[in-house]
Amino acid sequence: MMKLVHIALENEMDLTLAYKKSIKAAELLGLSLSTQTAFATAVSEVCREIIDKTHEGVASIEAHSQGERFNLAAIITYRESAEMPSLHAGLQYAKKLVPIFNFSVLNSIGTIELKLAIPSSAHINRAKLVTIKNYFQNVEPTTPYEEVRQRNQELFQINEQSELARKQAEYLNEQKSEFLSVAGHELKTPLTILRAYAQMALRSNSNPETLSHLKKVDTQTLKLQTMILQLLDISRIEKGKADYNMETVDCNTYLDSMIDLIRQLIPSHDLLINLCNSIPIYIDKLRMEQVIMNIVGNAAKYSAAGSQIKLSTKLQPNGSLLFSVQDHGIGMSESEVQKIFEKFYRVEDVIKMYNGLGMGLYISSKILHDHGGKIWVESNLGKGSTFYFVITADHPAP
Repeated sequence: MMKLVHIALENEMDLTLAYKKSIKAAELLGLSLSTQTAFATAVSEVCREIIDKTHEGVASIEAHSQGERFNLAAIITYRESAEMPSLHAGLQYAKKLVPIFNFSVLNSIGTIELKLAIPSSAHINRAKLVTIKNYFQNVEPTTPYEEVRQRNQELFQINEQSELARKQAEYLNEQKSEFLSVAGHELKTPLTILRAYAQMALRSNSNPETLSHLKKVDTQTLKLQTMILQLLDISRIEKGKADYNMETVDCNTYLDSMIDLIRQLIPSHDLLINLCNSIPIYIDKLRMEQVIMNIVGNAAKYSAAGSQIKLSTKLQPNGSLLFSVQDHGIGMSESEVQKIFEKFYRVEDVIKMYNGLGMGLYISSKILHDHGGKIWVESNLGKGSTFYFVITADHPAP
């Protein structure tokens, strides 16, 4: 056995790495284009389930010897717990793509093995495998995302109090912001076109299996589209170029117009609305919708299906309006509450179990700041959280 590639599975961006490295390994081993695509697709399907539903996922692309023949294998491991949803349903498509698919769990460690034979015409031997391994380690150019991860690992090992660590952190942040801006703009247009075609195809008379695949494409492109918009928001906000179309609106009328959208966002939860008497508020309607949808969406994400999420408003003595979103989910510790609005921060205990990049609350806090408001959270670990934010109810003086 020779390990060619190792990938830590932490968020959706690692799916791209898993797919690219899988297809490249298959190509270097001499497999046909269709086989390369099938293998890489199966690997990414499994990785998606691991990222969405488990802890501490790791994917390893390997070459296994079997007599004089060799097999290409993907070994994907993770740690599970009793409260996790089952992986079985999400693995059915991947099982159809590779001839050998093994799934086992021992002492809470799950192992998924995907394997296919390398044809003898590829003339694989140990020397060639060493060359391929070296390619991944030394020759293959890293993606911007891989570079960011490598730099983060390097910075973690450096003394945070040293001047060198401070300067490297600042440089990394500048490089990351630049990458987010460039990547967001480059990806936005083709992804929008891809999703439009997927939605058009979903309205066709295709067979059920094809429609099922198209629905997966549409769902995943929506996730990517949301992430890209967040990337662009961070870039604009930090450069002071965020556009706001401020206007005075009736608060309750505005919130009533959003109720159906909110219910569609959290269809598995019980939404309770409790609004005070309506007053005029001065906001950018689209940006404030972004804040509310993000906070309510987070409440649903970190609480059990069927549980209640309460959205309330209350008029403050100074004339401002207090919004609150309460859930009965996993909650946070005091130390986590202190960092929750930082860019890219995610709670350590849930980072492997729930997807995301830690951008939504950071962006929401910046939008509220630009509205002259503020946001905070009260939380009890294991019992739930309540997010509060205040916005002005008065039109600013000319």
